[in-house]
Amino acid sequence: MNLTNVLCLCVWCMCVYLSSEGGAQAWTYNHSTTPNRRWLEAREWCLKHFTDMVPIRSREENDFMNTVLPFNRGYYWIGIGKEGEKWVWKETHERVPKDAQNWASEEPDNIEAQDCVEIYIKREKDTAKWNNESCKKKKGTICYTDSCTKDSCSTNADCVETIGNYACRCHPGFLGPRCEEAIACPPLLDPERGSHNCFHPHGSNRFNSSCRFHCELGFQLVGVSRLRCQASGRWNHPAPLCRVERCPVLNPTSVGAGSLNCSHPIAPYSYNSTCGVRCDEGYEHSGPDQIRCDLIGQWTASVHACTSKVTVIIFECQIKPNVSRDIWTFDFSNCIFYPSIFCEFLYN
Repeated sequence: MNLTNVLCLCVWCMCVYLSSEGGAQAWTYNHSTTPNRRWLEAREWCLKHFTDMVPIRSREENDFMNTVLPFNRGYYWIGIGKEGEKWVWKETHERVPKDAQNWASEEPDNIEAQDCVEIYIKREKDTAKWNNESCKKKKGTICYTDSCTKDSCSTNADCVETIGNYACRCHPGFLGPRCEEAIACPPLLDPERGSHNCFHPHGSNRFNSSCRFHCELGFQLVGVSRLRCQASGRWNHPAPLCRVERCPVLNPTSVGAGSLNCSHPIAPYSYNSTCGVRCDEGYEHSGPDQIRCDLIGQWTASVHACTSKVTVIIFECQIKPNVSRDIWTFDFSNCIFYPSIFCEFLYN
């Protein structure tokens, strides 16, 4: 069996084992011990054929490696190294948290140039523990391949790799195995004497839907005009109402000798209410016959009180002088009367 066959056989065995554990849908691990490689060569090989060198992200993954990998006299490199005074995952250059580190007893030491990390697979002492070692030494290689693809989850999620599985971590406002379904809010109704129109980017009344409310002429919107469906499945404000515009209440006694007759098709003294003044006999008013409450809550005119009718007469009479007695005689039988608003005497 040539070297290529040995490598393929090792990789194939690892994949079959992981598939039986569900690993075909998560990270797929691959290892090579023929040949053993220096740390940098090992990582370059992983980057060329797979995703990267295994970084050991958790104690669970650490123990999993010890279970599935065969013993190798030189042990195996992992994707952790020293940068300055910190031990980091080389793939991301993030510092390895203390609770994720798994050093063997009295490790890591401070020996110069031991800046790479190996894992003791199936060693009698300190099995599955880490040791810092010179990067120039040759050891087995452990690589991994991401199983998350662009089709693993919807665009509303992040695909999270795990051991033996992967999960779609939904963005706020989405749910379902692939996070393809937007969370729904309760349906909205038109307010009485109003309407609403909506924009639904993810389906009717679902996350990020926005609705704007309007009222008919003569009605005022009470509340917030624009509502949005939140990730919690609730609208960000209560649905608004449409309230009729109201005019100032008229005082019926202000007309004096008469009455105020009003009609209220919607509500008392509100939009489209009309009022007219009816004066008692002998009285009149100078304003319009009817006033109306308009769409902004104002009367079209003011109410005028009833006033008494006044008849002023113009009369023309003949006044005859009586010379002998030095007096004028006034004979009403010869007068002509003219109703008017002023009085004028005509002398003939």
